[in-house]
Amino acid sequence: MNPSGAGTPEAEEPYLGDRSRSPVVGCLLASIVSAFLSVGIIAAYLPRPAPLSWSVGFLVASAALLAAALVFLLRRRGFAWRLFFAVARWILVLTLVFTVMAVYVFVSDGTPATTLAVMAVVLLLAAVDIPVLLGFSVARHERA
Repeated sequence: MNPSGAGTPEAEEPYLGDRSRSPVVGCLLASIVSAFLSVGIIAAYLPRPAPLSWSVGFLVASAALLAAALVFLLRRRGFAWRLFFAVARWILVLTLVFTVMAVYVFVSDGTPATTLAVMAVVLLLAAVDIPVLLGFSVARHERA
C-alpha cells in the first residue's frame, strides 16, 4: 500500500473547477460582439447620419442573446450565487459609470436623438454583459 494514499478509493481527486462548455459564455460573448457591431456601423458613418436598420438589428440580437444567457444562468443548479454577485456587483458599478460618461459625451456632442438612443441601449447592454460574464466565469469554478 502506498503511504500517501494515492490510488486508493479514499484519496480525493483535486477539484479542477467546472471545465464544461457553457452556453452562458457563448451567448454573452455573442451578445457583446453584436453590441459592438451595432456601434461599429454607426461609427463608420460619422459625422454623417447613419442608417439605423442594421444597428437596430444587431441591437435586438444582442438583447436576445443576453436574455438567453440569463435564462441559461438561472437554470444552473448548485451555482455559487454569492460569489457571482460579489464579483459582478462592482464590475457593474464600473461599467455603468463608463456608460453614463459616454452617454454624457454623446449628448454634449449633439448626437441626433435616434442615434443617441441606439448608442445608449448598446452601451447599457454591454454594461450588463461584461459583469455577468466575469461573475459567471469566476463563480462557475466554485465548489457547490
